[in-house]
Amino acid sequence: MHDFCIMRWMKHITEWIYFSKKERLGIYIMGFLIALLWVLPTFFAGGNELIEPLNISIVQLDSMEKVLIHSQRKHVGKFAKYKSAVHQTDTQKQSNARNTHHKYKIIDINTADSISLEQLPGIGEKLSARIIKYRERLGGFIEIDQLKEIYGMSDSNFIKFSKLIIVQSGFSPSKINLNNATYQEMRRHPYISHLFAKSVLAYVKIHGSINSSEELMRIGSLTEEEILKVRPYLDVGL
Repeated sequence: MHDFCIMRWMKHITEWIYFSKKERLGIYIMGFLIALLWVLPTFFAGGNELIEPLNISIVQLDSMEKVLIHSQRKHVGKFAKYKSAVHQTDTQKQSNARNTHHKYKIIDINTADSISLEQLPGIGEKLSARIIKYRERLGGFIEIDQLKEIYGMSDSNFIKFSKLIIVQSGFSPSKINLNNATYQEMRRHPYISHLFAKSVLAYVKIHGSINSSEELMRIGSLTEEEILKVRPYLDVGL
């Protein structure tokens, strides 16, 4: 009976202290954390007392102020140097632009050869050849803006050299006599279209000649804009 009681109590004790796998894992982790908390202070402990975070003396504050002022002056100095460098760069660019115009010679667009044109900024060999070819077809430039009509002439290129070319005062372009010109001669001009040439030839054939701008305006197939554009290149008192 006595042995039976002892065995019964042992069974109860065994059941009471039994832990599942998860419970044992939790106990191990808890033990590790306790040991870690116990050991860590020994690594950080030193011979000196701990420094209080807010225990800053007047001397330290003064040193910090000097460091901040020095840093501020350093940044201000860098900004001033940068601003000065930018100003010098802008000044240099303006100077270079002035020198660029000074080193080029002003040329007459109606007399300049290909070599002279190629020396201008923005004009290469191909564009120079196109300018001369267009000038011959046109009969000469009466204003600088006509260069914009040339194939391949961009606005940026035109701006580069537009102040370096002129049309001589009093220049008179080659003119076309509408009463004697053939269809091919008229069509060679950039401002005369197929309809324009055919209409003029038909009118001259019927009326014999064209002797004024008003008479040219009476040709119904021609617009006033077309006539005014080509007018400086027409002969016979127009």
